[in-house]
Amino acid sequence: MSDLEKYNGQVIEHRPANFEMLPESDSHSTSNLIKGVLRRWYIVLLIFFVMCATGIPAIWLSIEPLYSVTGAIRVAPILENIWTGEADSGGISYQSFMYTQAEMITSSQVVQRVATDLADKNLAYFENEPTGLVTKLKQTLKNTKAKPEPASILKQAISNGVISAAPGRRTELIKVTMKSTNSEEAKRIVDAFIDAYMAVEVDSSSKEEGQKLTALVNKQKDLAVKLKNKRKEINALAQEFGSKSSTTLDKRQQIKLERVGMLLSEFTKWEASRIHLEAQVEVLKDRLESPDANEKEQPIERDELAAEVEQATDHNDPTRRSYINTDPTLNTFIANLAQLEQEFIVARLRLAPTNPELEERADVIKALKERIEQRKTEVGEMYDDFMAKNIAEAEKEKLLNAKNELANIQHELELTRALEQRFKDMLAEEDTETIVEGIRQLDIEELQDELSLIKETYERIGRRIEELEMERKRPARIIVAYNADVASVRDKRIKYTMALMFGAMACGMLLAFLRDKADLRLRTPDDVVKRIGIRIIGTTTSSDTIKAALLPGQIAGDYQTIRANLRLLNGDKMPKKLVVTSPGMQEGKTTFAINLATSMARAGKKVLLIDGDLRKPDIAHLLNLPKGSRGLQDILFGRKFDQVVCSMPSTGLDVLAADSRNRGDAYELLALPLTAQYINTISEKYDHVIIDSPPVLAFPDALMWAKIADAVILVSFAGQTTAPDLREASEKLAQINVNVLGTVLSNVEAGHSYYRYGHNYYAQNARSRKNAKRATAKLLLPMQSQEGNTNDSDS
Repeated sequence: MSDLEKYNGQVIEHRPANFEMLPESDSHSTSNLIKGVLRRWYIVLLIFFVMCATGIPAIWLSIEPLYSVTGAIRVAPILENIWTGEADSGGISYQSFMYTQAEMITSSQVVQRVATDLADKNLAYFENEPTGLVTKLKQTLKNTKAKPEPASILKQAISNGVISAAPGRRTELIKVTMKSTNSEEAKRIVDAFIDAYMAVEVDSSSKEEGQKLTALVNKQKDLAVKLKNKRKEINALAQEFGSKSSTTLDKRQQIKLERVGMLLSEFTKWEASRIHLEAQVEVLKDRLESPDANEKEQPIERDELAAEVEQATDHNDPTRRSYINTDPTLNTFIANLAQLEQEFIVARLRLAPTNPELEERADVIKALKERIEQRKTEVGEMYDDFMAKNIAEAEKEKLLNAKNELANIQHELELTRALEQRFKDMLAEEDTETIVEGIRQLDIEELQDELSLIKETYERIGRRIEELEMERKRPARIIVAYNADVASVRDKRIKYTMALMFGAMACGMLLAFLRDKADLRLRTPDDVVKRIGIRIIGTTTSSDTIKAALLPGQIAGDYQTIRANLRLLNGDKMPKKLVVTSPGMQEGKTTFAINLATSMARAGKKVLLIDGDLRKPDIAHLLNLPKGSRGLQDILFGRKFDQVVCSMPSTGLDVLAADSRNRGDAYELLALPLTAQYINTISEKYDHVIIDSPPVLAFPDALMWAKIADAVILVSFAGQTTAPDLREASEKLAQINVNVLGTVLSNVEAGHSYYRYGHNYYAQNARSRKNAKRATAKLLLPMQSQEGNTNDSDS
């Protein structure tokens, strides 16, 4: 107990704890995952080493490097025409030509020629011999003896993408690529594809050029005959028109055509104007003169008027909102509401939540809000009535304007009809004169167009024939750019090794996490709140997670926190008779009971500590009391209290010890009606009575003690007490309707203690006290010294 004595006289202020269960956030879940993995680090390390030791050798023995061998053919984008000196692209887009030639390289004709050229080279690729360890094992298991043809092997390789031909991006090259673990054989196969394609391309190009030339010559002969016939037809029409040398209209005819077009345009314009004016007249007459029409129009007008009114009275109209917001009465109500809400906020901070004055203020605010909404509705209705009147007056003025407009339109309609008839007569005269001459001229022009097209085609074919004859003399468009060579080496073994290492680490972390999730032991206050929902009274710090010099201060602070929370949880009053128990054995309940009683005694209270565990009493041994001390049994058997109680002058604590001689009938002794009477009589002499009882899940003695006492504390041990045990113990106590204040989690790591920064507070304060002493003294007001309360201590 010497450590507690060092902190006698200290005063630490405590605040009540928040015991509500909060939902677990994503960041907290991640933190729990990391902590769980770190607690099982040895599982992660073991899985990592086992998987790496077996997987890495397998990867390096079963996988070989893959070589990418590439050869290229150059295709010139544009060749210069020898005859004209102009660029020639061959009649199709360069990109399409490149893709066509790439398809040709892997065509069946080229593949068959490559297979024939390489058939006698004794290549292992055509022998279908496996190269990898896994491939060899599969071949052995399948026991395949049939040898496929070389052409079939090459086609299968093209289908699988092992052999490919594709145009290079932004280059003039078509690259032939083969992927293989044997680079030398891959080079020979790629070169064979390039040679075979070049041979096929030369033969096909020569044959294609000869066919083109023959077809063009035949077409040129047919066009010559058509030219002769068209010229004869044009000369015959020109003679009928009146001139052998001229086949076009004279100037007078052209002027007539222009005049007809002008008259037609004017006639169309005035006709459209007449139709528009007639429609307007009919609409205005029906609206102004016909009673039946007015009755039919009135619903429509009323609907339009209603639509305008509805648009003007739209609640989202900014003008309407501005009109409502400028109402002085409404502004006065809003100002009063703001003042009442401020006063209500101040009252909530000043008064208790159950104070009737708060409810009255809330009702006044609610009534004022309803009055504000009512006033807004009234002002809005006033605005709507005003807008409806304005719209109705506008409609009347609109009707008067329509009558004036009708008279003007009727006068304009008469003038338009007269002009329309005049232009119609003139157009008919001019149109008749030009129809005959126009038909003849169109026939001549059509024949001339056909003659021009035939002549142009004839000349173009002649030029193309000359170009083809000259193209045979220019350099080849397709040549070999470079022979096959290794372009890249892809070794997946390093990547697979890294993936295996990451996978092994992930598997180890997953297994460690699952193992940690299967562990039901409680380790932190958060575990208790989230898994069980029982309130945390406080914690005691483990000596293994804090420096030895700081441990006494931290333990003293722990018990001060527990005492403060006990008072707050019991209605701002410390329980008089307090039972300390635990779900199971070896969970620190006896140590906690001794330290709590000592802490209360150091605080100036008269405290009695009773060893209520008649089956395994430990208090006498821990406090070095005289052997044979069995004060509790003596009281129950009729001895006087003053003769059996043990006093400890060093702490001011009285102890009523026990021994295990009545272990068999412990429950019967506690079940006696006199037991509760004796304890109640004894408790009248003390401020507090602390009773150390057996575990709840071990014996029913704890339940008997709980019924005698005023309140119960459940002690749990971090890293040992499981969630099901603590939950079951709490439920058993709840079934007998006793006052369970909560649980105290002992042996907690310093980082998870109730006030986890307390152990370092005074050390930092001492370092900064010298520098801040003078400055602080100037800021303090004169005050009288006050006698502080004594503080907790612990051993």
